[in-house]
Amino acid sequence: MSSYSIHSFLRYCIILTFLLLVSNTAWAQPTNDDCLSAINIPSVDNYCSGNMEFTNINATPDTPSQQAIDECVSPTFDNGVWFTFRPRETAILIGVNSGTPFGTIANIRAVLYTGSCTTGLEYVSCSPGNASILELTQTDLTVGQRYYLYIESIQPGTFQLCINDFIAPPSPQSDCDNAVVLCNTDAFVVEGLTTAGNDPNELNQFTDRCISSEFQSAWYKWTCDETGSLTFTLTPNNFTPGLESDDLDFAVFELPNGIDDCDAKEMVLCMASGETGGCNFSIWNVCNGPTGLRDSSSDTEEFPGCDLCNGGDDDNFLEPLMMVSGRSYALVVMNFNRSGQGFGIEFGGTGTFLGPAPDFSEVLGNFIECDKTVVYMDNSDPGPDPIVDWFWNFGEDADPPTAMGVGPHETTYESFGPKSVTLTVRSTQGCEVTTIEDLFVEPCCLDFDLLEVDFTFSDPLCPGDDDGSFTLRGLNGSPEFNYSIDGGEFTPNPNFNNLPPGEYFVQVVDQKGCETDTVILIEEPDPIEVSAGFDIEIDLGFSDTLDASIVPANANVTYMWIPEEGLDCPDSDFVDCPSPIVVSPGTTTYTVIITDERGCTAEDQVRVVTNIVRPMFQPNAITPNSQDENSIFILGFGRQVEGVTRFNIYDRWGGLIYTDANIGINGDNEMERGWNGRFGAGLGQSSALQVNPGVYAWYAEVLFIDGVTIAFSGDVTVIK
Repeated sequence: MSSYSIHSFLRYCIILTFLLLVSNTAWAQPTNDDCLSAINIPSVDNYCSGNMEFTNINATPDTPSQQAIDECVSPTFDNGVWFTFRPRETAILIGVNSGTPFGTIANIRAVLYTGSCTTGLEYVSCSPGNASILELTQTDLTVGQRYYLYIESIQPGTFQLCINDFIAPPSPQSDCDNAVVLCNTDAFVVEGLTTAGNDPNELNQFTDRCISSEFQSAWYKWTCDETGSLTFTLTPNNFTPGLESDDLDFAVFELPNGIDDCDAKEMVLCMASGETGGCNFSIWNVCNGPTGLRDSSSDTEEFPGCDLCNGGDDDNFLEPLMMVSGRSYALVVMNFNRSGQGFGIEFGGTGTFLGPAPDFSEVLGNFIECDKTVVYMDNSDPGPDPIVDWFWNFGEDADPPTAMGVGPHETTYESFGPKSVTLTVRSTQGCEVTTIEDLFVEPCCLDFDLLEVDFTFSDPLCPGDDDGSFTLRGLNGSPEFNYSIDGGEFTPNPNFNNLPPGEYFVQVVDQKGCETDTVILIEEPDPIEVSAGFDIEIDLGFSDTLDASIVPANANVTYMWIPEEGLDCPDSDFVDCPSPIVVSPGTTTYTVIITDERGCTAEDQVRVVTNIVRPMFQPNAITPNSQDENSIFILGFGRQVEGVTRFNIYDRWGGLIYTDANIGINGDNEMERGWNGRFGAGLGQSSALQVNPGVYAWYAEVLFIDGVTIAFSGDVTVIK
């Protein structure tokens, strides 16, 4: 167990985790949207996900238990997602963290369940959380039993999930006489400190030491077993590296008259370092957060503030306590900030604490079978302090699940598989120690009907898709059932989705260990195919026909041609157009996409190679006064021209005598307007004054259908 609580554990884990990249675009429905699809967390020993790793965006509503509604969640369970785990120890700390950079979820709620997704969940506890962080602490868990965690929020978003299991210590006591007796150096966490106890004057006589008054305290006592050093680290629950946290003060005492006499206690170590007013945090940061005893420190006392700000050597740690076998000691920890927050503690050193050593054995030895009686015998070593209480927890699906007293105790297991049995013993001095033993309960399948499996399946909708699925159902055996695909982990989820075509080996096992298997074939659906035809070659401005063909020929499909530029479907729109006419503005690759009634698609491409030809025709002379076709000077083209954007006439000295612009092209591919041999007033307008016979220069800018503009020039002779 870590020395820091869920607050510091969450934040420390977060700081060490790289920010995951999350798309800001559309979110799909979460994979763990229902109980059966809960994400399994194999180990919850200091587990912490990545920042923004999980989301409840687009999660669908669930049906809540009434007790969960009454205590902390919404009546509709609007957007919850599910997780599952099996604790290895008897208590759990669950944290859901949001806010930059951890996630975007807001106003979080969480519910802890046990039981079955199919036969019924049993409410354990819940937490309403707050705007951006949620903590849920639960003790008295059954080790190895499956639990389900449900997380929802008022504002859906992304989040980080952290879970840590631990052996819960006795509740903290605020008076030395009632102090929690420690009998080993296992780490533990204290959730909160709220009072100075019934006797708030226990430190008043130490007026010459760094601490002489008591506030929000927790007292612990122990007796040394093996002589040696003792170190420990105290970490505030709200500690985040680089930020100000609660200031923990502590003192260590020797109890010369034994563990039951606090009146004669002698203070041997005293720590009160912390914030120093007027001193920059970057300096007194060394006196912030974790504190305790460590090998690298040599002082026995540090007074309030942080002497480092005045050139001293405070470091928030004291030298180790040198314990002597048989002597008793006490520790008081206090929250100077009075925030109500607790702390975590982790021990080190070479000395040990005196206490019982719990142990037990099974009468049946190494072979334990479900539905057969198992007898547990206590083998604990009490040491010098007699054991007065025994608390047994026989693990998942045990009947009875718990027992008290030395035993022997009988139980049976309703299911096969791995189990964890815990024994907690308490001595006359109140010392509690827990031991955990893992065992495997063998199947008892021969006592029951043969298990069968039924299934329904669905092939992928379209060729190449991975959306095949099947649902399994156990028959005749003993619920509940667990399912596996291709040798993977057994889970209670009977639904297997997003499968490509192929053969799948599936197995079903019931709670007695009966097992059966079958093979399910997911087939590739019939394909549709399209051919856009052979590549073609045409001259610029000329047309041809594209021709798409499909297989099967009678398939009901729609068409899409990309791009549409240069294509025309005179008798229909492009949705029903297998053979569009193409007048390509340039060499273009066209893609035809067909879609059938299932929504399946196929596509093909055809390349239209366009030969670039730009013919242009002009008369050499005009006779403006005549009535024949040579009375006006116009340019002629092929069908490749869209228009003439500029048209000028110049005399022999380069003077502009006529100009026009934006001239269209008529049906004969000629300019709609031309020059009639007169001086122009501009933009195609002519005066009554005719030019003299002679040679005149012309200039034209011609726009072609492929968007290219080319300048042409020449001369024309005006004949009288």
